[in-house]
Amino acid sequence: MSGTPVPLTIIKGAGHEFIPLPQGENATVADFHSIRTQTTDSPTHLTSGFYKIEAGPARPAHYTFEETKYVINGQIDILDEATGVTHHLVPGDFAFFSVGSKVQFSTKSSGLAFYAVTRPVRTPHPGLKGREEDVKSRL
Repeated sequence: MSGTPVPLTIIKGAGHEFIPLPQGENATVADFHSIRTQTTDSPTHLTSGFYKIEAGPARPAHYTFEETKYVINGQIDILDEATGVTHHLVPGDFAFFSVGSKVQFSTKSSGLAFYAVTRPVRTPHPGLKGREEDVKSRL
């Protein structure tokens, strides 16, 4: 790798920001950063954010992109439709979803996970706009 180094992007306090659920919903995503990859033959987006779920109906998902989820708080139950197995994820557990995965998310209480996905931003994280640390002002 050669060329000029590129500064990091830092978002202070992203994990402490309140994430409201849309009216009538028991789960939501909150994307907080996205980049277009440049190191592969087939560039894509890499987006990260938080997934929040509360008790209520199961939330089906059919993946047309890759995703990883790391549970930070609570419990998130994931029914894998390919196997019929329900996985009960708690803080410290990690899941990977391939293109073609079909799952149903649920919880008996609430859960919060950090995720990284290969898709552009869909739902910007509320309250984080303009909160990226200004690295240039510190140089």
